[in-house]
Amino acid sequence: MVRVGITGKSGFIGYHLYQTINLFKEEFTLVEFEKYYFYEQLKLDDFVSSCDVIIHLAALNRHNEPEVIYETNVSLVKNLVKALERTESKAHLIISSSTQEERESLYGKSKKEGRKLLSDWAKKKNGRLSGLIIPNVFGPFGQPYYNSVVATFCYQIARGEYPKIDVDGDLKLIYVGELVEKIIQVIRDNDNTHELLIAHTAEAKVSEILAKLKYFQNSYQETGEIPALHNDLDFKLFNTYRSYMDIVSYFPKKFIQHI
Repeated sequence: MVRVGITGKSGFIGYHLYQTINLFKEEFTLVEFEKYYFYEQLKLDDFVSSCDVIIHLAALNRHNEPEVIYETNVSLVKNLVKALERTESKAHLIISSSTQEERESLYGKSKKEGRKLLSDWAKKKNGRLSGLIIPNVFGPFGQPYYNSVVATFCYQIARGEYPKIDVDGDLKLIYVGELVEKIIQVIRDNDNTHELLIAHTAEAKVSEILAKLKYFQNSYQETGEIPALHNDLDFKLFNTYRSYMDIVSYFPKKFIQHI
């Protein structure tokens, strides 16, 4: 039985990962974690000591002051490293970083620095680290204005608002369910790749995604028809969009009788 701890389990990726791992009760045991553990040494040490695998997802994605993002994310990793050293942990560490590592944003720099800190720990202590470089993640229950542009668009359109495109660039995407499968495979493979690029599974322009979501609103939400889903991306975007609808007020829906 592999004991798995997830920091950031209440976040977007963390929620999906936690729920999925919990399905494999004969293979994995989940070690509970609360974010205040980062600031209580005994709690953090006890958590680290209890884990065979630690998946570090906890991070700050957005803030009005970019410096706060950098300081927060780096500080979380530093606290984790200190606990690993105090407990002489032999756990397999998995950290989620981002393809934004190479950008000039302080968020991207914080993710790169965090991965480097854990890489240094692994090299020094002969530990195992999987440093995941992840593209844009989308899927049900993402937080609008925080996790992804897809989440924001879905939230706005489902409520009759009009999204605005700032830059119509190409997005390299991965569905959260696909990412969760890859993380679980990394655990099973006992991977030790400090810079592991997770390949995107779809690519589309921002305007193309917006057009698809508006089509879902018109066909499904307004007209009550199942939309035409031409490919895997359409299916996953539709599944994502439905999670943002106000289901309580939308259903029950009366059928129209045609005679």
